[in-house]
Parts: sequence; structure tokens; C-alpha cells
Amino acid sequence: MVLINVLIRFYQKIHHYKIPKLKFKELDNRYKKIYKKEFNVYENDINKANFIIFLIFFNIFLISLIFLTKFSFILIISFSFLLALIVSYFFSKRLSNEIIKKENQLNALLYIVKIYFSLIQKSHGAKADHAINFIKLISEYRLPLSKEFKIILNKIQLGENPEVLLSKIITPSLDFNLYVKGLLLSNFSNSYRLNEKSLEKNFRKFLREIESKLSILFFIGLFFPLGLCFLILFQRINYFILISILPLFYISLKALNKKFLKNNFFLLGLISNYSREEKAKFNEFVSFLLSFTMNLQKNSSPEVAFVRAYSQNERHYSILNKPLKTQISQLVNFSCSFDEMLENLQFELKSIRYKIILDVIGKLVAQNAYLSHEKISDILNEISIHQKLENKLEIIIKGERFKVLLFLFLLPIIIGGIGGLFPLFNFMMGNISLSGKLSFSVLFGLIFSYDFIIIFFSLLFCVYTSSHFFLEIISYERKRMLIVISNMIYILSFFSAYINILNYF
Repeated sequence: MVLINVLIRFYQKIHHYKIPKLKFKELDNRYKKIYKKEFNVYENDINKANFIIFLIFFNIFLISLIFLTKFSFILIISFSFLLALIVSYFFSKRLSNEIIKKENQLNALLYIVKIYFSLIQKSHGAKADHAINFIKLISEYRLPLSKEFKIILNKIQLGENPEVLLSKIITPSLDFNLYVKGLLLSNFSNSYRLNEKSLEKNFRKFLREIESKLSILFFIGLFFPLGLCFLILFQRINYFILISILPLFYISLKALNKKFLKNNFFLLGLISNYSREEKAKFNEFVSFLLSFTMNLQKNSSPEVAFVRAYSQNERHYSILNKPLKTQISQLVNFSCSFDEMLENLQFELKSIRYKIILDVIGKLVAQNAYLSHEKISDILNEISIHQKLENKLEIIIKGERFKVLLFLFLLPIIIGGIGGLFPLFNFMMGNISLSGKLSFSVLFGLIFSYDFIIIFFSLLFCVYTSSHFFLEIISYERKRMLIVISNMIYILSFFSAYINILNYF
């Protein structure tokens, strides 16, 4: 957040200066308006800043590579240009990433808003002022737009037209904008439609692209250490640069892993980034809600339906048994109300996903207990759709398991075998001279030499980093044990090649 604030001030300061622009992407009108409204920043300000950042980092990389490497001048300029472009592109994406984050939050909660508002429409009837009801709903709900809708509510109290104020709303979420527009065009008479939303479409796109993204991750994780081996052997890189680029390798793989695999699609039924226990816990929770809905459908009160949902399937709850039993005991003993019990359960389950679902269930039941079972069923149907998408992702990831395990054992053998050859290349370059048989003192001296230590631990770091992020792909539970095995294979391969090469001198 500090970086965002610094960037915004920087953009605002250069607004009036005539500076060359570097544009990476054409912004649509919606983003331009949001930039102006949210940050008081124009598209040209960002493009000007891109050029300044590019120029600064191009000079930094150019000077550093000239003094610290033996590359040709053309190659140095090419590397400097490419790296400076990457850095400036990273900075140009910062504001749009903040907007996308808000967009994902709105898209994730929009379905809940639709369900709740449709229940309000049914409960209040056609004669109610649904425009004001909708504005009140958003202002009271925990959304990134709540403050803005509170301001709209204050303007309505001063006499302004609610429909006109709603028509001027521009949010980061295209789905939300279309939903509000649809409500205005239909005079708030239409109910929500269960069309596929942007988050689900984007997730399906994510599923189609994930195999290509994994190939890029594997390519970098494999060929960066290999390329580094040959640069070291042929002495095309000095040790300062070597030590400097190792953190960049780690950061690059971490960033790619986060961008390619750690999906930011907050779908209610998607638990892909959690453990098996968390998935089992959520499945129990969904089963409990299904039983609760069926009991509500029999015109039971929410309290009775909740108790029966637990007592009818008590044997099937292992993870949720304790929190459910505790809260139901308090409810039965009149120690708390139904709403208080739901709040306590939210606190015990310790997840935003449960909090959102239980919160909306409490609102639905409070709004209309008789019709609430229909809306809870809609939520469960949505969760079911998300779980099917999650299963497709799991199938793809499981398909990569063999490839990951193969690379995990093949990479340390190759890196260790090539890395252990560096005495041969040093001998060919004339850096070391050995005569006669290899003695223990000579071997001891070489192993504890500065060159050996730098090269050995640099390549070990590469093997560790690649192994770590390869195992992150398949979410392997015994990750530490496999990383240790991979590192041991590298050490054995390195010393075997190293000692065998020295024996030839």
C-alpha cells in the first residue's frame, strides 16, 4: 500500500510536465474513469512514469553489466533494455492490480447480493421502493462500494433521485455495472438470473491456460540452473553477478508460481489452495447446510431446522462436530439467539468463506424465514458448480505429478554432474595446475577453496529453489522429505563428478 501511495503522488507530480510516454496497454474508458475517480490519475500520467522508470533502470542495468560482466556490448544493451522494460511494466500494473482486486471482491459477492435482493423484492412486494432498498442493502453490506453507497443514501435524504444517482455509478466490476443497469432498465422488477459470471468464465480460461503456464515454469526451473552451470564453467560470469542473480531466480519462480497457479478467483465452493482437511471440513459444512435447507422447507423454524440438521446426521460430522455441538447446546439452552449463534460459529470456523455464507443465511432467515430455503438452495447450487470446476483443476494438477517427480530427481543429477566438472574447465583455462596423483591435501584444498564453495552452494540453491516450486505445483504433502532427497542426490552427483575428474589429472 505504501508503494501505491508513492506511485500515485509521483503520477500526480509529473502530470503537467511534457515527457515522452511509454504505453504498454490501451485502457478502456471504464478504467480511465476509475483511475480519475479513485486515484486522481490520468492514463498519460502512467505512461509518462513508465518512460521515466524505464530510463532510470536501463541506465542502472547498463552500467552494472558493463562493469560486472564480460558480455559483448550489444548483448549488454539487449539485456538492459529487456530488464528495464520488465521493471517498468511491473510498475505500470500496480494500479490496475488494485482495481482488479476490488473487481474480484465485488464479483465474488455479487451472487450473494443478487440472492438477498431478490428475497427483499419478494418479501416487500411490487409497491416497495426497491431502488432505495437496493442502495440500503449495498451500503450495509461489507463491500468495497459500501462507503460510496452510504454517500448516495445521504444525497437521497437531501432530495436527489436514487435512480439518477445509481445510473452514474461506475465500479471496477463489469458484472456489477451490468446488474445495476439491468435493474434500472427493468424498474427493479426483474429477479436475478443464474448466468455464468465473469469469475467463472475467467476460471475456465485459467483452466485452459494452466498447462502452458506450467510449461513456462518448468522451463525456467530447469534451464536457468543449466545455463548457470555453463556460464560458470566457461567463466562468462563473475561471482558477484552469480550471487546477485540467485535471489532474482527465487523471486522469479515465486512470482510465476503465484501468478500462474495461485488463482485469485474467490468462488464460494473453490478450496483448491487449502489442505485435504479443509476440503473435508467444507464438504461437511455443505452437507449440513443441505440438511438445514431441507428442514426449513418443512416449515420448521430456523432454530428447529438447525438443531435437526445436526441431530439427523451427527455421525457424519467429524471435523465440524465440536463447533456445531457447542453452538447448538447454547441455542437449546437459550444462552444465545439464532443470530448470535451464527456469529459465534463464524468465529469458530475461522474462514472468510464460512463467514460470508453464514452471514447471508442469517440475513435471509431474518428477512423471510418462509422463503429463505429457496435462496439457500440457490447458494448450494452455486457451490456445487464451483466444486465441479475445482475437480477439473485437480485433475490437471494430478496429471503433472509424474512430470514434477521426474524433474525432481533428474535435475539434481544433471546439475550435480555438470557442476562437478568445473576443475576440468579450470584446468583447460589454465587456472589450476595439477601434477602427479591427486593427494588428500590437494583435494582438501580444492574443496575448501573460494571457487568451490561459491559454485557448490550456488547450484545447491538452484536445485533447492526449483524442487521447492515444482512441489508447490502439485501441493505435495511430504515436500520437505523430497526436497532433502533431491538435495542429497545433487551433492552425491556433484562430488562423484568432481572426484572422478580430478583423478584424471
